[in-house]
Amino acid sequence: MPRWMSLIAAGFFMAAAAAPAAADPVTIEVQYAWPSHKRFHEPLAEAFMKEHPDIKIDFKAPAANYADGQQRILRSAVTDTLPDLWYSSYSYLGELARTLGAKGEIVELTPFLQAEGSEWVKDNYAPNTLALGQIGGKQWGMPFTASTPIIYYNKDLLDSVGEVPASLTDWNGILRTARKIADAGKADGMSYAVNGWGDDWLWQALILNAGGQIMTADGSKVAFGDDSGRSAVNLIRRFVTETKMPFLDEDQSIQQFAAGKLGIFIGSTAEVRVMDEAVGGKFKFATAPYPAPVKGQGGLPVGGSAAVILTRDPAKAKAAWDYIKFVTGPAGQKIVVLNSGYMPTNLNTVKPDFLGNYYAQHPDWTTSLRQWPIAKAWFGYPAGSGPRIWDEQKIVLSQIMRGETTPEQGLAALVELTGRLSKGKN
Repeated sequence: MPRWMSLIAAGFFMAAAAAPAAADPVTIEVQYAWPSHKRFHEPLAEAFMKEHPDIKIDFKAPAANYADGQQRILRSAVTDTLPDLWYSSYSYLGELARTLGAKGEIVELTPFLQAEGSEWVKDNYAPNTLALGQIGGKQWGMPFTASTPIIYYNKDLLDSVGEVPASLTDWNGILRTARKIADAGKADGMSYAVNGWGDDWLWQALILNAGGQIMTADGSKVAFGDDSGRSAVNLIRRFVTETKMPFLDEDQSIQQFAAGKLGIFIGSTAEVRVMDEAVGGKFKFATAPYPAPVKGQGGLPVGGSAAVILTRDPAKAKAAWDYIKFVTGPAGQKIVVLNSGYMPTNLNTVKPDFLGNYYAQHPDWTTSLRQWPIAKAWFGYPAGSGPRIWDEQKIVLSQIMRGETTPEQGLAALVELTGRLSKGKN
């Protein structure tokens, strides 16, 4: 950040910190993605407002997904109708910081953290967690939700075909188990809805898990045209040819699994609560880690969002920071986790006073936590090209899965379109 922008940010923070308490409650307008996330956003706001009667939380209609939300925010910047607080996906945070930062429409949070003190920061947030909200060494967002993909499996269906949870530690075992379940005729074997997801998170997981990366470090070239990409495209075709995998989106997959009509579902840890409630004891299910990275290399992209402040009003910025401290604090994260299954982003959340005892009694909720050591950044494409790239990528992924193009041809098409669109070309 240029020195003049750093001075402005510092001055903005001082004004926010010194802003006198208003006679009437300060209202902050909040935008988030995914309508289903109402299940934790609303109780968060209720709990916060009970403790802070001087601040009112007003939610805008939720965006359909992160890509939709990103476009809403960028349009709102043009019309000067930005919300005061937005939960940006990690993959779009870089674009947001660069686009809005140039016009002073996003608030750098480093001064707020510094005012809290280094001990407070160290006590609440691990460095690798804070890094999820950093762009160019600056803290633009505070990690709010975090997830890695995990496996959900129907224990009863595994038992019925003579397979055990240990069968799910690698892709060959997963495919073998899914094929047996499908052949038995009582349920579909598996769902990995890479082409039916709202974004490229599951696609990036396949690349990173195979030891690859999305683009080179300088962002100049697509990097998954190597063995990692070949592994990924061949795998998604095998999902269909070897297990008769149906073409379902995320919601349909969850519904099928909860109805006992799907043996294995690979998706977000954020659905553990939903799955608990939807299954409702009809059968035994559990969770397992995503298959181990190839040759011990690679990792998994961290999904989720970071809270960012977009208001120019110092009083609202201070109120928004107070709200961020609560929703990313242990009490707030307990609400988020228990209403979703996300990994907590605050270190104190795992203590007995908050979720420690719950985790001890519910080990299936800890699967994603065990994947933190291989967690990696969810790559964000340059120049605002991410949503368009995914719109094109998922078409090619569907063609590969349906056999309309070969994996080799599909990978070449994916590399070409990704490289072209990431440079802003049609």
